[in-house]
Amino acid sequence: MGLFDSLVRWNLWGSWEIPDSFLRHKTTEICHYIDTEEVIALIGPRRAGKSTILYQVMSVLLSEDIDPKAILHINFEEPGLSPHLKPTLLDQLYDLYRSRIYPKGKAFIFLDEIQNVPEWERWVRARNDTEDIKIFITGSSSALLSGELATVLSGRNFCFDIYPLSFKEVLAFKHIALPNQPYPNSPPAEIHYMLNEYLQWGGFPRVVLAKNDLEKTHLLKRYFDEILFKDIVQRHEIRNVMALRNIAVHLLTNTSTLVTYKRIADVFQVSQDLAQAYIHHLTDAFMIKLLSFYSLKASERTRNPMKVHAIDLGLRKVASLSASMDETKLIETQVHNTLTRTKQEDLYYWKGMGEIDVLTQNGVSVTELYQVVYAGLDKPDVAERELGGLQKALKQFPQAKPFVITASVGEIFNQHQYSNINIIPLWHFLLEHD
Repeated sequence: MGLFDSLVRWNLWGSWEIPDSFLRHKTTEICHYIDTEEVIALIGPRRAGKSTILYQVMSVLLSEDIDPKAILHINFEEPGLSPHLKPTLLDQLYDLYRSRIYPKGKAFIFLDEIQNVPEWERWVRARNDTEDIKIFITGSSSALLSGELATVLSGRNFCFDIYPLSFKEVLAFKHIALPNQPYPNSPPAEIHYMLNEYLQWGGFPRVVLAKNDLEKTHLLKRYFDEILFKDIVQRHEIRNVMALRNIAVHLLTNTSTLVTYKRIADVFQVSQDLAQAYIHHLTDAFMIKLLSFYSLKASERTRNPMKVHAIDLGLRKVASLSASMDETKLIETQVHNTLTRTKQEDLYYWKGMGEIDVLTQNGVSVTELYQVVYAGLDKPDVAERELGGLQKALKQFPQAKPFVITASVGEIFNQHQYSNINIIPLWHFLLEHD
């Protein structure tokens, strides 16, 4: 198959059609930037819906009477392009497009999984600076944020993080209507069922729409292997694949727990440098997130363990070595992931006079404290441990807003001694942070 044949397969002026899809919330936000000069970058885990959002942006362009020939879409995971993934490939494809399809006029260029092409960022900057084009890129590596985008394209891009579906999007995908606000403490039966599904199977779009648990398991195992091999092993030329896989499984299984590079190195009998590199790769590929200890001192942040969170609880389910499920840890991870998706502030954990699952920081100010409690707030010892601990933390951070997120909605109460703490049902929190 020639290069031009690969373009024909993925473009509206060829044999390709935009597939039907549910509108993502991010699409509307991104479309506000269509008329800007900057490159639009969509960064996030594989299979989270980045390509779908590109397709939805293309649909918006067509609805505004943009000529389909003015749209160039290149999928760099197209098998026909695999032998040609060299720095010269972008020039070759763009020149083919201009010479055969759209010789002049503003073009809208969509480059999907751009990290597969060496030195892509120099081509994007040069073309964006010198031609009448609008460029959209997607990538499955957070290194695009700290590396290529931050250096060569600094000040020339708008970057959007694309994660698996929010809980509100899951309900929309499943055609489940929300009750009128203010929401009751107890969710309707359909929403309660979907909440439990969300905590088990996560929010990857195709998984949410899968017909049964067998299909969900098959999809998630495939996603796990694709992230591991395509985004880590191949990209970084990993030799000890078994150690990498074992570390990934361990970290996903133990979501919401504290880890250190030394401990991981000891458990899997690898050097500390190798353990650190593998954990960095897993973070870079959006399989996990690491939460640092809160301190204004860099040395203290480095000295303390990190807290690991699975990027999606579905990946954790299929990778987990444990048949049991700690609901509090799953909820804590989901609360963390929701805040990651919706908050602009930096996130940390903290342990001191009390223990804080997630702390938000804006500048040098701590703004919010989040504690997750699965059940038991009606028991004095649990209330004292969780709510009393949060009140102790407020002595350290008196300006912060305190929140307790709980799954046991029947236990929402407002005892006088804890009246300053906002106690929120989990399903409220997930719907209100969207």
